[in-house]
Amino acid sequence: MVSEQSIHAQLKTLGFKTFGWGRSEVGELPNILLPDEEIFECVNGVYEGGFALLLATDVRVLLVDKKPLNYLTVEDLRFDMINEIDYNHRLLGAYITIATGNKYLKFQSLNQPRLRKLIGHVQHAMAEAKKKQSTRQEGQNQHLEQINQQLQTYLLAQYQQQQRLHEQLDGFQAGKGTNATLSTTIEPPVKPSPELADYLYAQGLMAQHEARTGGSSNASQAQQTAVLSVPKLVPYEPRRDELADLYS
Repeated sequence: MVSEQSIHAQLKTLGFKTFGWGRSEVGELPNILLPDEEIFECVNGVYEGGFALLLATDVRVLLVDKKPLNYLTVEDLRFDMINEIDYNHRLLGAYITIATGNKYLKFQSLNQPRLRKLIGHVQHAMAEAKKKQSTRQEGQNQHLEQINQQLQTYLLAQYQQQQRLHEQLDGFQAGKGTNATLSTTIEPPVKPSPELADYLYAQGLMAQHEARTGGSSNASQAQQTAVLSVPKLVPYEPRRDELADLYS
């Protein structure tokens, strides 16, 4: 919980008066703000529910409406949730419209400079959030490409090893070797890298979960779409009579 002294100190730095109109909303801020949250701008105004306080912090936009008889309304809009912002000002006052999906917040204030400064901060924070999201998505795509390359290399190495094992079994059946020479030339099985092994294990768990729930999640579909096409290699499985000749 944030202390009232910290709230009043931040508002004093912004030049916002904490007495008079908006005093009850300011009194609720210690219960709403996070411990490390910083207020960048705030302004009094009117929305569809009546008088309210609109403020922008370093992580979100908040609308606080405190009415008599302990009625309280709080609108919490994260920067990554905001899709569109419209700003208009006239000779007296200005108003904004913030769109988040199917929800719209309309707010009007007589203090044009404060409202415009608040909107400028929100737009800058939205651009930073979109940039971080794009960078994170690019990192995920690069990681999936690396996994795809490792998977192709692993499948190719496994296929080549199985082909060599098939040739050794054919040579043994043709009488070109003995059990001792064959047992010494058998290679150890090809193992995936630790990163690829973790990915395959996670995919197996997701497949089991989807089989139990009877549906597929959006995340698994996105990963399957992101992974590039991998050649389908049919593993060679020795026949039972071949194994009997090998170990007889």
